[in-house]
Amino acid sequence: MEETWSCIPNLLIWMIMERLQFIDSLRLSAVCKHWLNAFHNFPKEETASYCNFPWLMITKSKDHRGSEREFSSPWTKTKFTVDLPEFAKTFVLNSKNGWVLLLTCSDCCEQVPRVFLLNPFTRVKLQMPRRPLLFGVRLSAISMLEGTPNCVALVITYRYIAIAHPGVDAWKIFTIPSALLYHRIVHIFFVDHYLYLMDIYGRAVLRFNTIDFTMTNLFMGKTYPFGKEEKDTYFLQCNKEIIRVSSNGLIPYGRFSSYGFTEAAWSFHKYSISKATWEALDDDEIRGKSWFLSNCGAKFSSVAEGTPVEKVHFLSKFKKKGCHCLFSCNLNSPGKDAHGYFGNLSRKNTVWINMG
Repeated sequence: MEETWSCIPNLLIWMIMERLQFIDSLRLSAVCKHWLNAFHNFPKEETASYCNFPWLMITKSKDHRGSEREFSSPWTKTKFTVDLPEFAKTFVLNSKNGWVLLLTCSDCCEQVPRVFLLNPFTRVKLQMPRRPLLFGVRLSAISMLEGTPNCVALVITYRYIAIAHPGVDAWKIFTIPSALLYHRIVHIFFVDHYLYLMDIYGRAVLRFNTIDFTMTNLFMGKTYPFGKEEKDTYFLQCNKEIIRVSSNGLIPYGRFSSYGFTEAAWSFHKYSISKATWEALDDDEIRGKSWFLSNCGAKFSSVAEGTPVEKVHFLSKFKKKGCHCLFSCNLNSPGKDAHGYFGNLSRKNTVWINMG
């Protein structure tokens, strides 16, 4: 068997990484699957701790028309700016494993809106179909296969599901059953080849099979697993599990305060697909993870494993000041001593970019 660059030993890859900046190491990890595994097993404490932490992407211009984006890692104190024409006149819909799902702005472009995938660290672009006319995209999800986007799902005007793989010619469009249109569907998730649609109360209302394109109505009637009160709730995925993170003391959207953040009572639940119910996470399932939440921009959240201290990091936007702020809280040490404040980040559009 002929040896290639992908077959070099981990030790040699680690020797190369010792001489690279963190962002260059990220690019190295995108060469192939073997180099990605070597990157995650790099025996250097700070890299191992933060390699899966999300980055902040900040729009450099006053609006989304510009092509410059600043990427910032508060954990490694690393910043760099990229100027890619693909970023101009786009909005972020979602991100996963370093890939960003972008939607072109119909108000700025002469052409119809379109969706595409971009990895700003490696500058690889994956085209998605131009049609249908993607007006009214409300929700999105990305399915990964060995570190590369495999499938994209969109919810359009809360009435249609659009499914496509990168590089195909057309989206497949499916109508959401009329009986479910009155539910406030606010989250969609890929679990293997299934797409789950969930409403604001944490109820799974629909399961869509992306292989045979069949739908299963999961709505169980007027049951409210967490009550009808709309609390501060965030949904994310960890190891193919749907996780719900909620707080009784956190007040977002301009009334956010550090006191409310540190006094918040956090709760963590996972969705049992077989039982169609939510179950509280035990201490072992919370231990060694950091949770990243947001109430601004593309409101997707994420989780990183292998961290020495369990923390919640919250990206918030103050309406009065118009700036974004990042707070952190140690889950094991409630109170003001656990509170960390990264300061005012930017008045411009700021979102998490999921790396893991």
